[in-house]
Amino acid sequence: MTVVREASGICTVIVTVDAPAETISEMEFHARDGLVRFKEYKGFVSGALHKSTDGKRLIQYLQWETEADHLACMNDPRWDDRPSTRRFMEHVESGGAQTDVRVYEVVSSSKGRE
Repeated sequence: MTVVREASGICTVIVTVDAPAETISEMEFHARDGLVRFKEYKGFVSGALHKSTDGKRLIQYLQWETEADHLACMNDPRWDDRPSTRRFMEHVESGGAQTDVRVYEVVSSSKGRE
């Protein structure tokens, strides 16, 4: 379960994908596949995928035990063998989609009423 709180020691990774609505569905397929595959990797804590209501942006929120765990997953050469990865990268390399991957620390959080 995704828990967001300061000083948790958890590595937070946020991936943003911007693309035309007709491209986002393919990008979404790859991101969904990733959420399933990440469970196979050491240090994966949780993840969630969000799509904007205009269908032109994906936000993937990931939590890893350490940044090293995240990087080990991302650098695994097995990703290159996945058809969804190849298609995802084709969109990025052709300029059909823009991505941003950053590591964050939680500096503040709030919880609603129970």
